[in-house]
Amino acid sequence: MMRARAACLFLLTTVLVGCRSKPSPAIARPPTMSAAEKAPAGDGLESPIPASRGVGPLVAWKPASEWHGKVGSIPPKEFSLFDVPKGSPILAYAALDRDACEAELRKRGIGFTRADDTAGVRAPVRLATPLHGVSFHSHFPPAQRAKSRADLVDCRLALSLDDFGEALAKRDIVDVVILSAYRTKAEYGCTVKYPGEQHCAALAVDVASFGKKDGTRLVVERDFHGAIGSLTCGAGAPPKNELWDIACSAAGKQFHVVLTPNWNSEHKNHFHLELSVHDWLLVR
Repeated sequence: MMRARAACLFLLTTVLVGCRSKPSPAIARPPTMSAAEKAPAGDGLESPIPASRGVGPLVAWKPASEWHGKVGSIPPKEFSLFDVPKGSPILAYAALDRDACEAELRKRGIGFTRADDTAGVRAPVRLATPLHGVSFHSHFPPAQRAKSRADLVDCRLALSLDDFGEALAKRDIVDVVILSAYRTKAEYGCTVKYPGEQHCAALAVDVASFGKKDGTRLVVERDFHGAIGSLTCGAGAPPKNELWDIACSAAGKQFHVVLTPNWNSEHKNHFHLELSVHDWLLVR
């Protein structure tokens, strides 16, 4: 295992940016067998999907305590890699085909419409109802959302958003504004290393803000108060504020990749929340 991890970490020499507006080299994520390859043929919903509640803690590949760099220096990216926690449903979600995923949405009572076939997206859908009372939508006016690509997600990501909505509802959050969801490779929706993933597969959303019942709003750009290079999660310290807590609580339970303003300047105004087929997490 240690040799395998060492080989993986050797590849981490470039920067993942998936959300930026101009090209950039990608962080070379560790090679792994996909969830779809691991899943027995024909399983789909015949195999139980574990609930996101009761998921084990984050376990870092390199604990923050091992970082002894100079004050102000940025820890290498391997300090932001974690195992997928025991009991997490995210790999099971990623392995679902279109029919099985849509059946799970219906089982949960989630209102959705099947979107037009979309290049690179396995099961494109548009959410038609709030998730546990939380409305996920783009910044566009309601009349434009039916055609907005910022409101188009893969069905599998919709399951993760449903779990996320359940967690957010406990914080009295009722509204989540999304800057971006589906984008093509030409629009820098996925990195060179991972074509067909990230935004290119509608498996990621960029979240700008969270609205609460009392009318207040947590705005990532204004309220996160981070610094590029800071370890968002797994450093042993309590979350700095509610936005930090939201990010760390979602990592491994609802998403494989959680990038915040601590990652780089391109993420200064949003959280990048991504479902993938890989059996590791990237969180910063």
